[in-house]
Amino acid sequence: MTEQIQTHPTRFEVSKWFGPQTAQVQLPDDALNAMINMTDNIIKDKTSESHGQNLAGVIDKELKIYKSDMDKAGVDQLLESCVKSYVVHCARQHGMFKEHYVTDSDVNSAWVVSQYANEYNPIHNHTGCEISGVIYLKVPDVKGRRNLQSKKGKMDSDGDISFVYCTASQRNKDIFEKGLVQITPTPGLMLMFPSYLVHTVYPFIGEGERRCIAFNANYRIVEPTGEYKTGDKLNGNIIAGNLTGVKNHYFYYGEKPNE
Repeated sequence: MTEQIQTHPTRFEVSKWFGPQTAQVQLPDDALNAMINMTDNIIKDKTSESHGQNLAGVIDKELKIYKSDMDKAGVDQLLESCVKSYVVHCARQHGMFKEHYVTDSDVNSAWVVSQYANEYNPIHNHTGCEISGVIYLKVPDVKGRRNLQSKKGKMDSDGDISFVYCTASQRNKDIFEKGLVQITPTPGLMLMFPSYLVHTVYPFIGEGERRCIAFNANYRIVEPTGEYKTGDKLNGNIIAGNLTGVKNHYFYYGEKPNE
């Protein structure tokens, strides 16, 4: 039986930079190390499947992560806890959650992104899901180039992720209203956001690898009919979310071939 990693992050914050709420989570060191080891094995395995054909990135290595990979690494419960906490927080802010409600979640895809110099992700969003997330495992040292950018009065952006948001009402009200937030990755940082939120990942110049795990998920919030215990079939009134056919376990995005 796989030993489970600590299931509580060391920091969990939800911010509203603009319209949508986004989560910033700091994972414990044991979880970070377990994910690095897991992705090391996936990258080294010449039989690992590419996920790049489904993605916007101009990046050579974007490899599938399966349920069994997460299970063996012992990080499934931690990710489950973080996603559910994010959903519950957002639902409470919208007055759509009561203490007896149950949150069900399902990761429908996950992949490791191994990014090197000059590779990037153009501006895009994610489809076929409601929540997207990224967990940063390794970050290259680009301080020297950042110092040069600062001296020239330019925005430090190498390897950063930027989120862009502007509603129709915002555009009509003020065409110059700011709707851009830029985040500099650090090891162990996890971001979660609505899948429709447009974002981009800048390239960097220099040595080293920028490695992360990206994932998509669906959810539903249910008011159970009758008594509910964890693992029971979940019946009741759906309050929010589009998740259908959810399994009783959290990860369900396919089994690795030949397992």
